[in-house]
Amino acid sequence: MARRINLVPPTERARTATNVGMLGFVAAVIVVLFALGFGYYMLNNRLSDREQELADVEQQTRLLQTQVAALSQYERLASQRASTEQVVQGVYSQRTLVADILNELSLVVPENVWFESMQLTTADPRAANVDDAPSDNAISLEGNTYSFENVAQLLVRLQLIPALSNIDLAQAGLPVGAVDPTKDVKGFSIGARVNNTQAPDTPLPVSQVEVEGL
Repeated sequence: MARRINLVPPTERARTATNVGMLGFVAAVIVVLFALGFGYYMLNNRLSDREQELADVEQQTRLLQTQVAALSQYERLASQRASTEQVVQGVYSQRTLVADILNELSLVVPENVWFESMQLTTADPRAANVDDAPSDNAISLEGNTYSFENVAQLLVRLQLIPALSNIDLAQAGLPVGAVDPTKDVKGFSIGARVNNTQAPDTPLPVSQVEVEGL
């Protein structure tokens, strides 16, 4: 077997020895630089992601603000609608049902009693109190009959009408208007207060109140 011969002179052989300490230091520096570079790369990526998320959130916020501004108009219209419906509901529930009063009156008037005049005064429903009937709602009746018993019977029957109260006989005796002088006609004048018999929450005849713009 051939033997290897070191051709490097003995004086130069020390220079070819490996400096292990220096190599370790260089390797450590390289590792540190790589770690710093990798860390910077990762942090930079995270920062970019956070900046993109922030930009997306700001864009969504601006979009929501635009939508809220657009919806605020409908909110105002809805408020106007509710206010108008409340006013209409109050007027509707406080109105005087003249047709109902006349219908009930026709059912209780005796056959031998007739009216010469009828006057009904009512308050503005918008100014009426929901809890108390308006004091200026009143009805006055003037007519004739043939006996005071008929007048008394009419007074009793008027008590059966729920919408009437404080029924008062103003006068009885003298005929009202033109009558047959050959007959014994007794005139009368009756006044009464008209009450609202509707509930405050009486439903409107329509489902909704239309407001301009809706």
